[in-house]
Amino acid sequence: MKNNHKLFSFLITLTASCFLPTSVIYAAEEGAKPAIEMGAPFTDNAILQRDMPLPVWGWSNPGTKVTVEFAGQKKTATADKNGKWMLKLDPVKVNTKPQEMMVTESTGKKRTLENILVGEVWVASGQSNMQWIVSKCDVGRVLLAGINERVEAGKEKAPVIREAKITNYFAALHPIEHANAEWSEAGSDSSAIAYAFAYKLHRELGVPIGILNCSFSQTAIQAWTPRCGYEGAEDAYTKALYQKTLETDPTTPEHKKAWGAFYQSIEDIIAENKLLVAQGKEPKEVSTKTPGNMHGNRDATWLFNARLNPMIPYAVRGAIWNQGYANMGEGLPYYNNLHSLVRGWR
Repeated sequence: MKNNHKLFSFLITLTASCFLPTSVIYAAEEGAKPAIEMGAPFTDNAILQRDMPLPVWGWSNPGTKVTVEFAGQKKTATADKNGKWMLKLDPVKVNTKPQEMMVTESTGKKRTLENILVGEVWVASGQSNMQWIVSKCDVGRVLLAGINERVEAGKEKAPVIREAKITNYFAALHPIEHANAEWSEAGSDSSAIAYAFAYKLHRELGVPIGILNCSFSQTAIQAWTPRCGYEGAEDAYTKALYQKTLETDPTTPEHKKAWGAFYQSIEDIIAENKLLVAQGKEPKEVSTKTPGNMHGNRDATWLFNARLNPMIPYAVRGAIWNQGYANMGEGLPYYNNLHSLVRGWR
């Protein structure tokens, strides 16, 4: 399980009803699918991580051979019984000139990703502090204005910074793989913290910088932590969180057992209340407290499942994290949660 949730190459509301018919809690409307479905980060304008093996993946019909051509390399993989294929390109050097990635199926289908650069890629995650954009931040506006002035005056070149986000999912009860992402030039609508970080890196390293922005306001650290981050913990708090993640995921036996007991308890109370009413007594209250985590933006794994998991195993250099106020007042629990986050992302 840990290998399935290993986050890349380095480091680190939705209120649901009790009877959700689907494991995805929020999904935006999708447009037409491309000829060949690629992993979420693989779109036009992507930045790839330099000097590391580069996993490339997608989905085709089972048994279909898929060939990827990039930077003088040509490698082929075969889609498994579930349609997923994956291959690894050899490490490539920094490249500031736009390149194409050609993806071809044995069926004849083709897809070309354009304007691909190679540099440094980082994950930026957290809640409102990380989501807060440049244009709404005094320091951010000053930083961006200064950059633009120096570029216009010919004192420095325009920084090559791009940002990618998952665009069609918010939260999910269990990890999803299929999602849409979009790369765009970073600027006034980008995370202020991530942009300042990326600009400093760009100035020091002189290479393109890519940011995978996985942040959202009013979300707790637990929501960004994968289940494997809680697994094997010794403290009671983290053990309880791990159990809740199992009860929440519709694919686990723990979910079936917990919800079966929940439904049975309702039937038992209804039957008991019939007798009480017949005796002229006050009926008991029916508990509506559901098993697992059913509050989306604050509960364990939900945002990781929908906004980070589709990015795995995209090659990155590392990750930055910034917490807001959602976990305010949780000293020791936050200590444990931060350990779980780092453990799970690694």
